Amino acid sequence: PKMAYDELRGITVMFGSATDDHWQFWSETWEWNGTVWSKRADEAPPARERHAMTFDSDHGVTVLFGGWDHAGRLNDLWTWDGSDWRLISTDGPQPRVAHAIAYDRSRGRVVLFGGEGTDGAALGDTWEWDGSNWSLRGIDSPPPRREHAMIYDEERGVTVLFGGLDASWQTLDDTWEWDGNVWNPRVGSGPGERYGHLMVYDTNHRAVLLHGGRPYAL
Repeated sequence: PKMAYDELRGITVMFGSATDDHWQFWSETWEWNGTVWSKRADEAPPARERHAMTFDSDHGVTVLFGGWDHAGRLNDLWTWDGSDWRLISTDGPQPRVAHAIAYDRSRGRVVLFGGEGTDGAALGDTWEWDGSNWSLRGIDSPPPRREHAMIYDEERGVTVLFGGLDASWQTLDDTWEWDGNVWNPRVGSGPGERYGHLMVYDTNHRAVLLHGGRPYAL
């Protein structure tokens, strides 16, 4: 499953998943209020896994994009306002899985990078959603990848990307930052090569936190 934190309501939103053999997909929406889980919806969006979610604080909605079901890869964009899911767009980025999205609060944009396309190849495109339209951005971008992680650093006003699997299924340990115009590589020691990890922004310590992941691709 994927999760996003709704900071306006103080609720963690979780959606979707699949069994270990990827035979059965779920379309359940659950919320965690810090004490208990509550099931909020189970019909929309369609069941899937390997999608991406983030919280749009300007519009007060959780944003979900893409993923995979039995029919293949998806490119639909949905929003959850705490009561209902709404299908917002099916135009823009090509269908994909294992991508990452983050919400740039200073510019009011959902930033999307990479993933795995319909042909199974790693993607290296950067897209932004302004609440109404998608736009393709970023000429000099990180190398194509999937299973990476991204989060918005509120202190410095940049989207931070780390790791993943490249086009040859090799694990990565590079760090990149998107300032809304260009991607900039960041040089320095840090976490080891990994994919499938998680990143969050700690507002109290003004730092990006990374957890877990896998060190080998195969």
